[in-house]
Amino acid sequence: MQEINKFKVGDIVSLKTHPLFHDFFIKGDGKYTPPILIVKEVHFEDESKTIALDNGYIIAEKIKYICTYFDDNKSEFVDSAIYEMMLESFVNLKIALLRTNSESDNHIDLIEEVNNYPLMPSYEYGKILYFKTKKLEVFKKRTSNKIVLDDKQRTAKLEKKKKIVQYVVNYATPDFVICGFTAENPAKKGKSKKILSANIVKVKWFNPFKQKFSDVYLPMEFFTDINPFPSKPLL
Repeated sequence: MQEINKFKVGDIVSLKTHPLFHDFFIKGDGKYTPPILIVKEVHFEDESKTIALDNGYIIAEKIKYICTYFDDNKSEFVDSAIYEMMLESFVNLKIALLRTNSESDNHIDLIEEVNNYPLMPSYEYGKILYFKTKKLEVFKKRTSNKIVLDDKQRTAKLEKKKKIVQYVVNYATPDFVICGFTAENPAKKGKSKKILSANIVKVKWFNPFKQKFSDVYLPMEFFTDINPFPSKPLL
């Protein structure tokens, strides 16, 4: 009997270790924060590969996901194979706009906004698309404490801590332009059963590290045509 996959192609997830599953702010070194991922493929593995024969320990799972994120240090997409129990849905992340730098009730939640994106945009050659994780990655926040001393405090050897809030924008994506399309056959093939997207769009963007334009084919479910940062009219 085939296992039922928890996530489907186009679902937004992250590794369970993402600090924003527990708090609105990253504490410590922000570079260890894992990317927010989108499911590209679902693989159903042979049960014999999930148990170690010598000790009976579970070493893998029957359901594995190929997940994609954007490496902004190279301006390219990266695929990673991750098992189901290692992932958690993005709906449990705490990412929000700040009204002030104080308590969580002063936050404007962004998760619902992203969760309401349509499954996929309509195809139109030359249309601008946005990777669905863009707004989430841009609004990640990190806190640290800065020790502030004035002359009087220096004399008295008193310290005052000031909370500093910084945005952590690694894994943020550029905007993309549609430049092609191909329809895939999502039928399962061979012993390794997979669920794939049937709609693959080709997108183009400028790669500043290569100083040229790059393009790639990705599932339409990865994108939205809703601008996450719409321009405000000038008064």
